[in-house]
Amino acid sequence: MTTTLIIDHPWKGSFNHGVLNHLIEGLEQDQKIYQVIDLNKDGFDPVMTAEELAVYQRGSVLDPLVLHYMSLLRETTQLVLIFPIWWYSSPASLKGFLDKVLLNEFAFFDGGNGIQPLLAIDSVVVFTTSDQSTESLDQHCTRSYKHQLTTTLEDIGLRNISWHHLGSLKNLSEEERQAYLTTVYEKL
Repeated sequence: MTTTLIIDHPWKGSFNHGVLNHLIEGLEQDQKIYQVIDLNKDGFDPVMTAEELAVYQRGSVLDPLVLHYMSLLRETTQLVLIFPIWWYSSPASLKGFLDKVLLNEFAFFDGGNGIQPLLAIDSVVVFTTSDQSTESLDQHCTRSYKHQLTTTLEDIGLRNISWHHLGSLKNLSEEERQAYLTTVYEKL
């Protein structure tokens, strides 16, 4: 069983990286196999170029980093996504990852009769944060964004999706932040 952790936050000192570090610590203590995709550290370009789009429907890839990510996902039995909610959505790198990596004939097959899932990942755990309160996000976007992301993941064969959001991050004390971090590994 391989856990793949995908983080999309540019600042290593971010709370999101704190979540990542606590998850890694737990995985290492339990001697579990894991791999990390750090979209910002990797320099992943989320923009689909005209050249990439031209080969996209054939399931072809021009970016070697996308091929690497596809290889990692083939080994994955548990996927963990860690990112902040910015402007009611994920950062651009994660959206670009979904667009460029979850290709036809890799993540799904669409022969004109609807999407057939091709990835068999047993569980997905999503950790998100925001400075906005969870209640406010629920009113404005999170339900629709959660639904959109969950539907996308289910369409390609991912199952058992759980979502853990920590809102009002800027208003939390250091003790409250640390208390949350001590619980993240339990959520896997």
